[in-house]
Amino acid sequence: MTDKPEAWWRPTTPEEAADLEQQQAGFKAQFGDFTSVLADGFWLGCSPDGQYLAFQFKGLDGSIHRHTLPWHIVDVFFTQFSVAVDEMGQRQFALKEPAGAA
Repeated sequence: MTDKPEAWWRPTTPEEAADLEQQQAGFKAQFGDFTSVLADGFWLGCSPDGQYLAFQFKGLDGSIHRHTLPWHIVDVFFTQFSVAVDEMGQRQFALKEPAGAA
């Protein structure tokens, strides 16, 4: 939880935080093995009419996977994306060995 405007994706109440934590835990359990679907390349763009946000991912085997989102749920995508990247950064930071002396 935060009152910093630059962290707009963070929950602002304990209830929102608990709901978000439950959603993320459910997603991770449903997703399964993260490394088995690893991508080593990606491209992003939008459709010529601006109605879809497009994603293209290249798998390790060279396969291409394409997906689109309609414009009216892109804001939800960016919120979820921001939450996931924030968690990723926090977890990476927690793994980092302290350097130097205080």
